Amino acid sequence: MPFLLSQLIEAARWLGALAVLLLHVNNMFVNQADIMSASHAAPAYVWWFFTGEGMGHQAVVGFFVLSGWLVGGGALARSVEGRPFLREYLIHRVSRIYVVLIPTLFLTLVLDSVGRASFADSGVYDWPIFQGHFSATLFFAGFLNLQSLVFPYFGTNGPLWSLACEFWYYIAFPLLALPFARLYGIAPRAGGFAFGVALVAALSGPESWFAFGFVVWAVGAFATRAPRPLIRSRWFSLALLAAAIVVIRLVVRGALLADHPWIGQAADVTAALLFANLLIAFRDAPQEGFPPLRWRLHAPLADFSFSLYAIHMPIVIFARAGVGHFAGRDWAMQPATGENYAAALAVAMAALASAYGFSRVTEAKTGAARRALRGLLDRFIPATAAAEPAPERMTAGS
Repeated sequence: MPFLLSQLIEAARWLGALAVLLLHVNNMFVNQADIMSASHAAPAYVWWFFTGEGMGHQAVVGFFVLSGWLVGGGALARSVEGRPFLREYLIHRVSRIYVVLIPTLFLTLVLDSVGRASFADSGVYDWPIFQGHFSATLFFAGFLNLQSLVFPYFGTNGPLWSLACEFWYYIAFPLLALPFARLYGIAPRAGGFAFGVALVAALSGPESWFAFGFVVWAVGAFATRAPRPLIRSRWFSLALLAAAIVVIRLVVRGALLADHPWIGQAADVTAALLFANLLIAFRDAPQEGFPPLRWRLHAPLADFSFSLYAIHMPIVIFARAGVGHFAGRDWAMQPATGENYAAALAVAMAALASAYGFSRVTEAKTGAARRALRGLLDRFIPATAAAEPAPERMTAGS
């Protein structure tokens, strides 16, 4: 991967995960209901802008585009290389997801169980959004990545919905690309394609974001095949994407979005296309460097962005329940004061620190998990062809 593009992806990964974290911390600890009707200091408006639903949602859109670029683009390339690719592809995808997902489900179980037992008087775990979410059935459904697709998500970990979508994109997309993989026989290609179509149809419920998300994901995948960007300038491409996100954040919300849901989808596709163009522009640009990407912490922060996305919500909810227990049910939802902002920042820092430690025993072990899975498969289904090169690095939601 070109060095400059790699830097851009690293920055996008951790910034996106941070945006989602701040959205959920803000929702739990900061009440800015009067932000448009009363006068506030400038930092309050900055906080409102960067922690709103629009920013968190656009971060998830960005994750899907990145995932499509890295995973879907790799599958497209390998489907026409003239050698088998599905076995090694699936080893990489399954190990990448499950080395984080399995510990995440157990961590969610522990935190939710302790929180429900210790902070029951906070009422947090009795909120309607969590009603019926603590069953063993949903816990085990999470291992199949069916949360929010076939079953509700387990416990308080709602953000895992996007992980379920991505996992099944990983499965469906190479099956849909099999007709181009001429090294496989006609029957496997036709059968795989039919199964891919059936899989997408089965998971695309009327209330699900799966089908639309697949379109956004595919934007990233097919962008890798573009011979050149529509907008070549890196600075102009970045400025155009930033301007679009600002407009989406300020305009596509509230009553407008409620009355015209299609505007939200149009905004998501627009942002996805502009982000895809930015990736192409950085791929094809001279690789001498780009000042905003020279910060040395981009890579270390990106390295645990997946863990941060996966585990932050049960941590935030546990902290919210603890505050409700010790300070009263209504403290966190009072009109925001300096104490609310301080609590939000403290919880965000705790989530970041926890995610880093969690990643050292999960994400950092992806290579070992991949080798173990490959060795297990070799015992029962020996490989018949040389393995292809490893796919590109994953995104925060991958």
